[in-house]
Amino acid sequence: MTTRHISVDGGGAIRRLTLNRPARHNAQTPLMWAELAEAGAELAADPQVRCVVVSGSGKSFSSGIDLDEIRKPAGFLQRLAAHPEGDPDPMLPSIAKAQEAFRWMERAPFLVIAAVTGVAFGAGCQLALACDVRIVADTARFALREVRYGLIPDMGATVSLPRTVGRERALDLILTGREFTGAQAVQMGLALSSHPDADVPSAASAYAAEIARVPRSGIAHTKAALSEPDPDRSLQLAARGQAACVRQADLPRSAGDSPRTP
Repeated sequence: MTTRHISVDGGGAIRRLTLNRPARHNAQTPLMWAELAEAGAELAADPQVRCVVVSGSGKSFSSGIDLDEIRKPAGFLQRLAAHPEGDPDPMLPSIAKAQEAFRWMERAPFLVIAAVTGVAFGAGCQLALACDVRIVADTARFALREVRYGLIPDMGATVSLPRTVGRERALDLILTGREFTGAQAVQMGLALSSHPDADVPSAASAYAAEIARVPRSGIAHTKAALSEPDPDRSLQLAARGQAACVRQADLPRSAGDSPRTP
């Protein structure tokens, strides 16, 4: 799948989703958001997929929303601002549609890995946070810069960030727009591992290959249980997931048996 601003490559269990606006540091637009949502639906419908590695072409992961979408009269933010006030606010459907660009990642029945180099600012940082796992360059630069424009991060960071680092640190990172490196992201628990810039693609591919040995049902049910904040409901989801996995698992039949790689 190749569209104007993204591409999805690979076959079998592992796919690679690449943002393709390198001349703009993979700055995001409503068209890119629509393409991401479409890619998510197509990947979810493919029963072979167990891992998707998300990266940016060129030097950066994503610099965030394209500034033309903020500054130009026909830009996304300017069009939102032109809506009159109302109850419900007429801006909300457009914002909700944009949010679908990343929302599918948590629901996806496969693991989504962000391979981050260069910058991940604003919506780019939120895209990385929307992924299940982040493998980053030591020197990658992250920041939620929406506050600079009097805005808040509305593409998922208000959900994913406090879950990961707690409410206090989430408030700090959102309200200050503080920049941090990939190495610092690992220290804060925001990334799984950091590497020299040139080693990030291979590290992400190696991790994807490891996860791809896990049955898709195991990935899907684990994600669902972990995403449920209510303990009782999480345990119910884990029990249902285990029941489904037991029916599909190649369990050892004797002391010398070991499960086969799926």
